[in-house]
Amino acid sequence: MSSALKTQIGEVLIRKAETQDADSVLGIMRDAAIWLEDSGIDQWRVILTPTFLKVVQDRVNGGCTYLASFNGRDIGTITIQWEDPYSWGEKGKDGLAGYIRGMAVLRELAGKGIGRDMLNWGMRVIRENRPFVRLDCMAENQRLCRYYEDMGFHSEGQKTLDNGFRTNLYEKN
Repeated sequence: MSSALKTQIGEVLIRKAETQDADSVLGIMRDAAIWLEDSGIDQWRVILTPTFLKVVQDRVNGGCTYLASFNGRDIGTITIQWEDPYSWGEKGKDGLAGYIRGMAVLRELAGKGIGRDMLNWGMRVIRENRPFVRLDCMAENQRLCRYYEDMGFHSEGQKTLDNGFRTNLYEKN
């Protein structure tokens, strides 16, 4: 599946990531993780570890990760999963939702609405199959929590994961 988004910078193509794209996906996510860490937000520290490449490869090989490109350059990534028992427990296997994970845009393009456009695209993909869109984010990242709330997501509570990470759970129908 491939589609085009009209964005502030022009037409952005979204396509399913292929095996050879794992390094590009990881690079975009690391760019965001470094910015988060430099901003004092510990949300994506795990992305900076050598073992996270395996997570990205598994998502790409599972066919659930997408790349956004502009003028042939990969600038963003988003993953859509159909289950998320890790963050959502049993509710994460209820068959009623799709889950948006690992969304990132290169920091040099921040503030241009690309993330919002990618999120809206992901919600459309999910709604073609399921009534609810779910996602989670670090509870301490108030800026991101507000962003999701401003996008119409409502809180479904908070969960402390087995690694001690506190995550806010959000849902939208």
